Amino acid sequence: MKKKNLHIRYLFQELTLSAYIIYTNGIFSVKNNKLLAKQILLVLTLTLGVVSMAPGEVSIRVCETNGQTPFDGRDIMVGTKLTIIISSDTDGYWGEGGGLFIKEGDWDYGILSARDYNDTTLDWEGSRFPAAGNNARVWDWAEDELGLGFMFAGDSNAITGDWFIIDYNALRVGDCTVDFYDFEKNSSNPVESLSFTHVPSRDFNNDTIADFHDYAILASYWQETDCNAPDWCDGTDLDTDGSVDANDLMLFCQYWLERTQ
Repeated sequence: MKKKNLHIRYLFQELTLSAYIIYTNGIFSVKNNKLLAKQILLVLTLTLGVVSMAPGEVSIRVCETNGQTPFDGRDIMVGTKLTIIISSDTDGYWGEGGGLFIKEGDWDYGILSARDYNDTTLDWEGSRFPAAGNNARVWDWAEDELGLGFMFAGDSNAITGDWFIIDYNALRVGDCTVDFYDFEKNSSNPVESLSFTHVPSRDFNNDTIADFHDYAILASYWQETDCNAPDWCDGTDLDTDGSVDANDLMLFCQYWLERTQ
């Protein structure tokens, strides 16, 4: 009995199929043995079938608070809420799952929150879209290595589309990083990191929009020269240089009519 290798090129991948061929009178080939040829064809079909069923891509995107409008990556005001959406481009089970986490050093700057906690199932069911499957789960997680955030578990009947949604809130001026883990790819390092920069809010009256009401508050402190921490003249001294002047007006106008919620 001798062993020969049959090399078959399929798309951009080369597969090696090993077949045992018994020689009779020194002459015997695969094409002379229909049963063996069928067996090889069956093995090849199954192998190529596995290649074509490779797992799809699980990815994240950031949107405005409505969950629809793509976030443009700008600096955001303190108090702003964004949404982070986890999606898949194929049907199937996300076997190892994944998660979103903020490391301890950034906890004072940003926070992740899920929706509609179910005390019975211990699951944040409002953060699951139907496409994730009936048995998908979202739960809290805190660990020194990964940080504070939420874990996601997929379901065998998941389909292509948006699977999970988590809210992000800017808490104070500074930078905050949110790490996305896809444990199918890497269990110890994030596959993507989101960086957010927070600036002082222009929504001085906290009604979720920077508008004429806030402009009136800034105008009431116009040319004030004794602004100090931590109040900074009700926040109108946006550059915190001790006075409310044209520089602060320019900074205010950059976020005119922008909403935080």
